[in-house]
Amino acid sequence: MGIRKEEGMTVISRNEVLRKLLHVVALIIPFGILYLPGHMAAALLIPLTGAAVAAEVLRQKWAAFGRLFSYLFGALMRPIEDRQLTGSTYYLLAGVICLLVFDKKVAYTAMAFIIVGDAAAALIGMRFGRIRMASGKSLEGMLACISACLLFWCIFPFPGFKMALAAAMITGILEMIPLRINDNLGVPVICGLILQTWAGW
Repeated sequence: MGIRKEEGMTVISRNEVLRKLLHVVALIIPFGILYLPGHMAAALLIPLTGAAVAAEVLRQKWAAFGRLFSYLFGALMRPIEDRQLTGSTYYLLAGVICLLVFDKKVAYTAMAFIIVGDAAAALIGMRFGRIRMASGKSLEGMLACISACLLFWCIFPFPGFKMALAAAMITGILEMIPLRINDNLGVPVICGLILQTWAGW
């Protein structure tokens, strides 16, 4: 369990915090998209994503491999991920789509902001969320998502502020919506599509 109630307060488990901190390591993907030549980024990201998908299939089809996978990564997985792709694999798939479809600055922004925004929304929303929306997520979490994305932009000021502000708002809003696909895939791809449409701003 990642969350539990304790005397009326929401307590976030160590595993959930660790999960979000490890997700931040995935920022290597947007930075790789931004700074590496496109062909080199693709040569690294596509095989990595293929290996991740293969591992997901193997763990479902081969019991011994499934037990090894659970032993290595089980503490970082949510119960629902026992029966479907993990969030990390969805994120890798999103990275491939963004890399191949969008401009570098759009792909970088969409992929970076989902990592930073999702971590802030989850940790702040779980701990301090009081105003709940129909999706079950909190207004506090959405505001934390937007704020974290803009803070990240202040540290790494690229692209221009208008696009960064739009991306932060889009990411925050999408984080609130119960998408029919995993957030790690849906949010960056939808955000990227919107940003790409107005890529000249």
